[in-house]
Amino acid sequence: MAGDATSLGEAIRMGRLTASEAMEASLAATGRWAEIGAIVHLDPTLGRTAAGNADARLRHQPGGGRIPPFLGVPSLAKDLGGPFAGLPVAAGSNMLGRRAAVAEDSDLAERLRGAGLCFFGLTTVPEMGLSLASEPAAGPICRNPLDESRTPGGSSGGAAAA
Repeated sequence: MAGDATSLGEAIRMGRLTASEAMEASLAATGRWAEIGAIVHLDPTLGRTAAGNADARLRHQPGGGRIPPFLGVPSLAKDLGGPFAGLPVAAGSNMLGRRAAVAEDSDLAERLRGAGLCFFGLTTVPEMGLSLASEPAAGPICRNPLDESRTPGGSSGGAAAA
């Protein structure tokens, strides 16, 4: 699989791999990410559905139609900020708890999906994003994949570790 979102998006658009193949590779990698606490919520069904829809769009795209640059690229969202439809929001807090999945996208989520990204989970953040280490009260504590005795840092710690 390609190393960055731009290259991966191009590979999917050019037919070198499908969005579903990219999603399966990403889901396979989540075992390691979960071990180090990088992911707080995973929804393989949501991801597979989004990838399948991207594959269908590519198969049925009329000639000359605009294909989003990241169509079919798997992605994790941060458990802070704008909500993503289908994913719960807790902001790393026991006060919010692991609420039910939200029904509507925020403007940010809508724009990212419009660019073609396929979301399948949430990354770990410190409680309310207010710490220099991703060690939320609601867990899991996120560790640096290169040295598990260290933290990957503050509010984007889970994203950095993944």
